[in-house]
Amino acid sequence: MGRGSAVTLSAFVVTALVAALAASPARAQSAAAEGSWATLPYLMPINPIHAGLLRNGKVLIVAGSENDSRNNKYRAAVWNRATGTIAVQNLLWDVFCNGMATLPDGRVLIVGGTESYATTELSSRGAACATLFDPATEKFNEVQMTAHGRWYATVTALSDGRLMAFSGYNELGAINKAVEFYDIRSGWGPELVAPWTPPLYPRMHLLPNGKLLYTGSTAYSHFFDPAAGTWKLNVARTNYGNNRGAGASVLLPLRPQDNYAARVLIVGGHTPATPTAEIMDLSATTPAWRMTAPMSQGRMQLSAVLLPNGKVFALGGSQVDLDVSTAALNAELFDPVTETWSAAGVAAYPRLYHSVALLLPDATVWTAGSNPERGVWEKNMEIYSPPYLFTTDGGGNVISSTRPVLTSVPAKVGYGATFTIQTPNAREIDSVVLMRPGSASHAFDMEQRLVALTFTASSDGALSAVAPPNGAIAPPGYYMLFILHGGVPSIAKFVRLTTTPYDQPPKGTITSPASNVTIHAGQSVAFDGTGTDNDGTVTGYSWIFPDGTPSSSSAKTPGLVTFNEIGTHVVSMTVFDDRGANDPSPPTRTIVVRP
Repeated sequence: MGRGSAVTLSAFVVTALVAALAASPARAQSAAAEGSWATLPYLMPINPIHAGLLRNGKVLIVAGSENDSRNNKYRAAVWNRATGTIAVQNLLWDVFCNGMATLPDGRVLIVGGTESYATTELSSRGAACATLFDPATEKFNEVQMTAHGRWYATVTALSDGRLMAFSGYNELGAINKAVEFYDIRSGWGPELVAPWTPPLYPRMHLLPNGKLLYTGSTAYSHFFDPAAGTWKLNVARTNYGNNRGAGASVLLPLRPQDNYAARVLIVGGHTPATPTAEIMDLSATTPAWRMTAPMSQGRMQLSAVLLPNGKVFALGGSQVDLDVSTAALNAELFDPVTETWSAAGVAAYPRLYHSVALLLPDATVWTAGSNPERGVWEKNMEIYSPPYLFTTDGGGNVISSTRPVLTSVPAKVGYGATFTIQTPNAREIDSVVLMRPGSASHAFDMEQRLVALTFTASSDGALSAVAPPNGAIAPPGYYMLFILHGGVPSIAKFVRLTTTPYDQPPKGTITSPASNVTIHAGQSVAFDGTGTDNDGTVTGYSWIFPDGTPSSSSAKTPGLVTFNEIGTHVVSMTVFDDRGANDPSPPTRTIVVRP
């Protein structure tokens, strides 16, 4: 599938916002206290159903049929904020209302989608497709299908690099109760059927002990042990008691000085929406939900975004589902230290169903979408600049905060390793944090995570930091690294946490066929490949033949593969080395099958 045309538009610049604020002392004071909102000077061309930040700072938007059953085009896009472009492309399958998380190598796994919309005879049905997006090529290719359909599934990164899919409608329109694990080497493992029926998009968090916590939307919370494949049900019940449908759930910052004690915040949900908020301390002998300060108003279909200073930014939503007249335009900030809320300015556009928000590497928050009516969506996008980016001078005029400068970080860091951060502001830095890029859809971010680091300033002016000790605290993969002074963050740089920081990944090459192939249904194609590794040995191959016979192979030379299904099929080959690393951008071949 080729990339579509790019929408070339002017880039948003924060300096223009500061200049505008400087003209208004009242707005300046407000920006320094509450942050500031600005509308981007270009529009979102597709309905942003699910959005994820990529390892290169771009944003992947996966829409599928875009909540429009009449739409026979399935679309995705990549937003490049630096250039002000949105590159739209058509997909071969409908990934509408998917689950999405990132593999350790930075590729994005998109799980499930829509098989069919509801009709008078049938309920809506979920697709069993699974798709990988490669940030290097900005292309999608299918991987092994899940055992059953998953429409509205949650995908969670685990401590060992696997991704876990849970819930969603199956191909019969029933809730999929099974857990499945995706391994980059072997694809999907066997199903583990849960002893309970989850809601759609269950709120799941990986805890520092390697277990997962389910926090809603139902009132009872459960633990899941992925190592044992077992559940511990009804470990706690919310004080609110009602279903927090379309409410948010956030794992609060993990800090070494607290021995990475985990706390989870749940807010809003239900219709009419509740303003209540609750916190669970997972370090307690008997974890339980307790009420904390409520939001200023009820919100459902809201976004809750972790910021580098540890605060949670709550925005959007409405009091009544799909009712724009009850939309919450004001935003607010939750401080997990004081457990209090403060105002965070006022947005220009309602953000209801199918709205998204993500933290960007410049420490601002991007928000887009809102689709309360089928077939239309809010095309205006906004950037929220938190108050840490503003201050005032002696005359009360707004000026940009002086941000610490992050000069360089290593590309890869091993667990528990000491590494060097280059900055001219080393003596001033009071916080260093890793933030996992977000993946937001349906009022829940499946990926966001803040892990603080211990560090010291070295004699040469650099910082000596210590990486998290294991993958349960910070799952392997790419993170944004921020340094902060007085709560003001730098612009982030990406660093990869890995168990093999000194290993160069292998590179695979498909030698046969030498290029893309067009055949007729029932014909076969011969496949062969090879791999190279500059500092080791290639020890494994993983071929995926969508709709082919066979559908996969672990041989270097799989030989003939037959394709009976008419359409376009993207074959991929991933190679592995003797240290467990894989090719992060595997080669592909497109097989077009005609009648």
